[in-house]
Amino acid sequence: MTVATAANAKFHYVCAHDMRVENPLNIRLTQMWGAVRDETQGQLEVELIPWGAAGSSKVSLAKLLNNEIAFHMVSGMPLSTIVPVAAMEGLPFAYRSEAEACRIFDGEFGNLLRKEIAAKGLVVFPNIWPQGFNQITSSTVPIRTVEDLKGFKLRTAQVPYKVDLFSSLGCDPQQIYYQAVYDNLKSGAASGQETPYLYVEMDKFVEVQSYLSVTNHRLGSFWMCAHPESWNALPDKVKDSVERNAKKYVALFREDMVKANAEAAERLKSRLVFNQADTSTFVERLKQNGFYNRWRREFGEKAWFLLEAQRGPLP
Repeated sequence: MTVATAANAKFHYVCAHDMRVENPLNIRLTQMWGAVRDETQGQLEVELIPWGAAGSSKVSLAKLLNNEIAFHMVSGMPLSTIVPVAAMEGLPFAYRSEAEACRIFDGEFGNLLRKEIAAKGLVVFPNIWPQGFNQITSSTVPIRTVEDLKGFKLRTAQVPYKVDLFSSLGCDPQQIYYQAVYDNLKSGAASGQETPYLYVEMDKFVEVQSYLSVTNHRLGSFWMCAHPESWNALPDKVKDSVERNAKKYVALFREDMVKANAEAAERLKSRLVFNQADTSTFVERLKQNGFYNRWRREFGEKAWFLLEAQRGPLP
């Protein structure tokens, strides 16, 4: 990575993420950084490193914090290991639609989270890049009610919040980094996983799973973050270009993902057995186990209040 201060200096940075090259995230980021390169006459060149090539989420986040990479599309789950309140992105059954979630995260509640992330030494851009709602797939049994999750070997990220969430639902969480999920599903080390429809198809989980339970239990998103030293080294006109294009391409990505998930869901219906889960049993179990109260204390009353002010009472 080149860091310089002269107004006409050239900067060569890296932007890492966990998705495949054919994922809408990589496609829109390629277009975004290309637009920045053109607008700045090549003053900022950003190399994209997709599919976890910079390391697992935990490793790549550490590289961002150490300024080994300048930009990173970080999921709220890895972020929650250093900023616990970032896990509110994945609060179960907190958002009734992606549009509602984007409105909330683009507003005062999201500003609070961005302030907390910035306090840990990162520059965080204003708008989330939503992946969509997660569904549960299984190779063993369909998940119809929370009782079907008892002892279920569900793959989860290496994140305390997610381990607690799925343990509270009765699962036996298997902590596996994302790029190894397919192999672990194939071997039976994990019996199921939870991702949006597009990822079930694109990341080939459909090949080693039999059932898909529609749960919409949590939202996944990426937060575009930068290391402040790399960011502050850029001339103002370059920063302006990055900010303007990030705003443009996140809006396009949001449209992409709504369409891509809907189309993937239709295609998956011919390959997996679908069922609509009774998620009221999930909510009741989480209440009984004190999950919501436990994490409300962890997140703090201010964040909880701001979220409820924008969406109404939480479960």
